[in-house]
Amino acid sequence: MLLAFISATIVIYLPGETAPNEALSNLLISGMAVIVLLLQKWWFSPEYKGVFKAEIPLREIVTLSAPYLISFVLTYICNLVDSGLYFAPTVLSLTMAIAAGLCEETAFRGVTMPIGMRYLKSKNRALAVTVLTALIFGAFHLSNIMGGASVTMGVIQAFATAFSGLFLGAVFLRTGSIVPSMILHAVFDWICFTTDATLENGIMAAEIVTPGLVGAIAIDVALGIAGLYLIRPSVREKIEELWQKKWS
Repeated sequence: MLLAFISATIVIYLPGETAPNEALSNLLISGMAVIVLLLQKWWFSPEYKGVFKAEIPLREIVTLSAPYLISFVLTYICNLVDSGLYFAPTVLSLTMAIAAGLCEETAFRGVTMPIGMRYLKSKNRALAVTVLTALIFGAFHLSNIMGGASVTMGVIQAFATAFSGLFLGAVFLRTGSIVPSMILHAVFDWICFTTDATLENGIMAAEIVTPGLVGAIAIDVALGIAGLYLIRPSVREKIEELWQKKWS
């Protein structure tokens, strides 16, 4: 799983260094994320069906995603508390959100979790791969400290994203498709990028912990708990059946 994550990250992000500006770089790496998922399907073909096709109906996908959909509204309210009626949509913020949804979901979940669901032998492997990828997802955001965030804010962001990663991973396991997680992730980030005045290119530039930030952290923790509920023991047999179809 770690090898898949490292390989995917290199292939996805390195080409972005050749783009003339950040917006084009975001679009380039987003395209590379899709290519990586297609390459993984080809590599394991015909045994592996890939991660684009959902194995459950759309209505069930929406139901499973409901907590994250609610978080869109709650997160906006938190940003209202701290930033007022701030709304600054830009081409860059849009491409950043697209890149976050496609690239991060591919690297942290799309290429890693299927490997775990194929090769780990533990009866609790659904829980194991979800927690492991969420922890890596959170730890990755510590790199924002090098990008200008304070140590406190970097740790807070890593903590919060780890919990949201639990939910996104659970949705992926329950649906069999990475697309819902990509969409949820991209829309959430776009809301944050355009309505939170304290963010600078996705990095938390604030120096103090505000009421809105406390609320946002609570939302992520709640999402993490909801994600663990989605992969509770009583549904793990269903998850196993779904992924046996993926790895026919």
